[in-house]
Amino acid sequence: MTAYRLPVLIAALIATSSVLAASDNNATINDSGANYHGNVSLNQASGDQQQQVNIRAIAIGTEARAATAVTQELNTPAAPSLNARATIGGNSFSNGSGVIGINQSAGANNQMVNAVRIGISAQPQGIDDSALSQQNVALLPDSGTASPASGSRQITTSDQAFTGSRGVVQLNQSAGVGNRMANTLNIRVAD
Repeated sequence: MTAYRLPVLIAALIATSSVLAASDNNATINDSGANYHGNVSLNQASGDQQQQVNIRAIAIGTEARAATAVTQELNTPAAPSLNARATIGGNSFSNGSGVIGINQSAGANNQMVNAVRIGISAQPQGIDDSALSQQNVALLPDSGTASPASGSRQITTSDQAFTGSRGVVQLNQSAGVGNRMANTLNIRVAD
């Protein structure tokens, strides 16, 4: 009886190792957030080492200055052999109004920023892109010369999603390893 169990055990171990070689990371939003109003911030992640932020700053006054500062840092490598899928389906976030920031990622070591800064002041102010310059991603040391990753990546956004929305819509959507994304909106009004 033991002689029959050994081949079954070996077959099970081989099947398990091939399944574990490419893990699945799925982030799905379906028919959510329709008719939103005001300020909406949503972060959704599937996988390891995800960094996501939605940040807002509003300043009103004689010498007002709206400022944001975001620092994201990852120092851990991620294996590129994974399956990653990010989906926004149905009528998600349709017919809304206001400011909406969505970060959706599947995979590993992805970094995302949505920043909105609004300043109304008597003094003119300069516009900077500091949110864009403060991102770091640690990839495998040989990621530039290695053979292509064996995992699959897929991003899907429904053609009905965001339909009829008004205002500011910021969307970062990624599937994979080591993606960096940022949306920055600066509005400065000198009164």
